Amino acid sequence: MNNYKTGIQARHTFLQSAREFLAAHDFLEIQTPKISFMPTDQDAHLFKIDYFGNSAYLVQTPQFYKQAHVINGISSVFEVAPVFRAEPRVTPRHLSEFTSLDIESSRFSQLEEILTFESDLIGLATKELSKAMDIKPIETFEVAEYKNVKKMLGLSDSEQITNVHEPVISKLFKADGIFIINYPSNERSFYYEDCDGISLSFDLIVRGMEVTSGGVRTTSKESLLRKMKRDKIDPARYMPYLNMFDSTVPVHGGFAIGVERIILKYLQLNDIGDVIPYSKKPGTNTEALIWKP
Repeated sequence: MNNYKTGIQARHTFLQSAREFLAAHDFLEIQTPKISFMPTDQDAHLFKIDYFGNSAYLVQTPQFYKQAHVINGISSVFEVAPVFRAEPRVTPRHLSEFTSLDIESSRFSQLEEILTFESDLIGLATKELSKAMDIKPIETFEVAEYKNVKKMLGLSDSEQITNVHEPVISKLFKADGIFIINYPSNERSFYYEDCDGISLSFDLIVRGMEVTSGGVRTTSKESLLRKMKRDKIDPARYMPYLNMFDSTVPVHGGFAIGVERIILKYLQLNDIGDVIPYSKKPGTNTEALIWKP
């Protein structure tokens, strides 16, 4: 099997099916900037660039931009686009540049609504894939609480679930995908809503690898500032984002699917670099345009 050709065909069918599903649910496709003056995630994983003498970043996620669309009155949006992570590790799961399917909507006011929507999307898209490929679709899902998964793994209260545990988690459940919910708020990004110290967010592990994160967003500027202080984040770097919450905004939520990762797990390949040609990992400094057989 030519992995690149198969991967390209699988990506095309998956994304075409996802676009049709989202359009049928009245989502609008958007395009957002890939150069930003605000960081959106961990500083250690930012690609910093010189923008005509000013500091800027390659976008790690369109998170703030897709929220801005919803807050400005476009109720449901999605984007398929590259994102960039300065991830120094060379592993079978990490890329410096990858494709993200990002989804955001003011229809998502409850975490359960997001889980159901994503289950339906992935199930439909991979069933379409399976019409052309003799591979089982990703169609069964379970929901598990973070504290219960930790107990199953034998982790102490002070230990966190990491990517090392993901293959084990998939073996503990019978489903293709496991939604892990009810993380402690202090283990999650500041822009997730929380309730009594529990984050209204989730990770989705598919066949031994996390492919999605998402949740309900915080819509209170006071709450955002409180969590930024908790995480030792300087609010001054995020003022354009924070200023969106000076007035009442709709409750909303969303998620992002790592396209290469979900195709990797669907095709049951060993390395994410085998899914697409021209993949970027630390140490990549050449680009052969002719694929090796």
